[in-house]
Amino acid sequence: MDKIPFSVYDFFAYLSSGTILLATADYVMSLGFLQQDKVGPIFAVFLVILAYVCGHIIAHFSSGLLEYVLLGRILKRPSALLLGEAPRRGLAWLFRNYCRPLPTTTVERIKRQLESRGVSAMGEAAFLHAYALVTANAERQQRLDGFRNQYGFHRNMCFAFGVSALVIAVAHLIGPHPVRWRWSILSAAVSVTLFYRYLKFFRQYAYELFLRYAEWPPSGTVKE
Repeated sequence: MDKIPFSVYDFFAYLSSGTILLATADYVMSLGFLQQDKVGPIFAVFLVILAYVCGHIIAHFSSGLLEYVLLGRILKRPSALLLGEAPRRGLAWLFRNYCRPLPTTTVERIKRQLESRGVSAMGEAAFLHAYALVTANAERQQRLDGFRNQYGFHRNMCFAFGVSALVIAVAHLIGPHPVRWRWSILSAAVSVTLFYRYLKFFRQYAYELFLRYAEWPPSGTVKE
């Protein structure tokens, strides 16, 4: 009990996105939380816990919709694109940096590493194999965790602002309280910007891992 139960990732990835959702609900439903001059300690703790729970809900849906549906089935995951798999037609221009593969010589080194260890799969299977090997080193694990935290934060915030934009737009059309379009448009713009940041760090996570794996000592030369 001598430590705070929230990590830095908890604050930025869960509490921040959950706060966006609560602020949107307060605005759309005119609850008045944001207009209060003083908030009692018990109520403040309640709001923090509620924001944290909402953040976990956002993380669940953002992971499922953005990471596994949008990226996994449409854009393709960076573990496949980095190793040379062709992006879907028309998307390479919109997401040029995300779809850019590793240099050919680096891809060839990675393939030789995989072959020397009896791994024939590419894409996500190659990523998982490389991850288990590279992250045996605590320093490399910590560096990768930094990229993971970054893309998790931007993914959750992107989804939270996207939901906010949608909710405010619906409330403007059918809600009982007057809300302004500009907040919906602003939230949508922020969501799109954060989506590109999410792609950047999600790609960098796999990029960093594959670079380390490409330069790993050949199989049999070190204890793995």
